[in-house]
Amino acid sequence: MRRDLDRLMRERGLAGMVVFAYDRYSPAMHYITGQKLHYGVYLRAPGAAAGDPPRVHLIHDPMERDQAAAVGCEHSGFPQHALPRILIEEGGHPARAFGRLIGESCATLAIEGRIGLFGDLPAGFAHTLVLRMIEANPALTVDSGHPDLMLQARATKDPDEVEAIRRAARGTVAAMGRLRDFLSSLRREGEHFRADGAGPVRLGDLRRVLHREFLEHGLAEDQGDSIVSQGRDAGVPHNRGADDEPLTAGRSLIVDIFPGETGGGYHSDMTRTFCMGPAPAPLKEIYAQTHEAFTAAKAALTAGRPCRSFQDVACDIYERHGHATRRTNEATQEGYVHNLGHGVGLSVHDPPLLGGPPTNTVILEPGMVVTVEPGLYYPERGMGCRIEDLVYIRPDGTVEELTTFPCDLEIEPRG
Repeated sequence: MRRDLDRLMRERGLAGMVVFAYDRYSPAMHYITGQKLHYGVYLRAPGAAAGDPPRVHLIHDPMERDQAAAVGCEHSGFPQHALPRILIEEGGHPARAFGRLIGESCATLAIEGRIGLFGDLPAGFAHTLVLRMIEANPALTVDSGHPDLMLQARATKDPDEVEAIRRAARGTVAAMGRLRDFLSSLRREGEHFRADGAGPVRLGDLRRVLHREFLEHGLAEDQGDSIVSQGRDAGVPHNRGADDEPLTAGRSLIVDIFPGETGGGYHSDMTRTFCMGPAPAPLKEIYAQTHEAFTAAKAALTAGRPCRSFQDVACDIYERHGHATRRTNEATQEGYVHNLGHGVGLSVHDPPLLGGPPTNTVILEPGMVVTVEPGLYYPERGMGCRIEDLVYIRPDGTVEELTTFPCDLEIEPRG
């Protein structure tokens, strides 16, 4: 959690941390400041002992001075640090200018030693910035531990973060409900479907139904298109689907939606698999087995157990039904081909990971928000299925379901 940052810095032996946002929304800057600052440098050094106040300063673009004031720490504008002159002296190279600014500012705050450095930058820009920062302040080195300080803190959520995720989840469930209602309203014509006065309905039409509902709830897609995939494409987990493809009866339709707050912020994540009209027997079979794995894995979630262990619950069920899993064949591209779930927060994929290699020793803790999403994939057989819910591990260790929605496979259209 955010309140753990100073403790984590002391435990990791860090002298401080720096977060840099360079003219774009930065989840790291949002996390540390609570504000959507697009252009600034945040510096923090922990107190010498627990209970001692940290040393904090925010350097910002004057155009964002109101957001900077809302952070509640000492702050100053770029001109007060002579950034325009520094930029000229550094040959107009912004990476060198900001590297020097960060190095000199750390010296001013008496930050000396290993620091956590965060931001969203092209690799070449980041490399040049770090070299210039250390050249300007040789007392600094950059922490390269994994997981990094920010990932470690973000694995558990503060109450205000959980409430933001709850809001996103409510909008996500509403969008899935709107889509299901739309699918139920369609009129069947042969193997395809028509809406009133239009048709045939295509997968892109379904995506637009989702997008309209997202907007009604202050949500948007900012980390890739939602997955609306059918048939063979539903058999490849992250195939987004072809918008021009007509919706077809009797085929698996995977809908995986993960919108976030408009303009950057917290996300939700859920998946349902549908079939228009009666489902063929092979699809009904793998769907029933996936629902079994989904229900068992959710029921197994217990604070204090290794996150990796919940993957075994799904693998046990799938292997008993004769499917390949990554436990039996790491390279398999059919059967159960991914981990059980992941954290969700300012990114769609936050820590922790429910699965992964034996080196994943993370324990499921109160405050974590995670997905549970088993699935089976058979692209050569023209089908796939996945069911996913988002859950919160409450402070008392109980599980709160954030994306409650029916798991019915078949949708019966009007005619």
